[in-house]
Order: sequence, then C-alpha cells, then structure tokens
Amino acid sequence: MKPNDSVQEIAQELRAQAVRLWGEQRAAELEPSLQQTAQQLWDVGQVTIQPDLEPGFYQ
Repeated sequence: MKPNDSVQEIAQELRAQAVRLWGEQRAAELEPSLQQTAQQLWDVGQVTIQPDLEPGFYQ
C-alpha cells in the first residue's frame, strides 16, 4: 500500500492477498471484512502525527 492509495485500491490488494492465502471462495466470504479493513487502513493513513507528540501511555 502507498500513502495515496484509495480505499478501493487497498481493498483490491487485500482481496488479492486473501485469494492467495485462502482461495477464491473464502476471499468472497470475507469481502465485507476486507472492505471494512480497507476503509480503516485508509482512515489511519489520513492522520498526520506530529513528530513531537508522545504516545498516550507516557502522559
């Protein structure tokens, strides 16, 4: 995945990996989870972290 990938591109990559690992039938069964995961990965990728921000568990 690249930082500027769309949700659809991420979902396609995840599905291709699922097909390689578990086969076409299982990948089709996992489609809703793959779509949700793609959206979540995209959401996380949109956040810019400040370089001087400490992790919350240090606060």
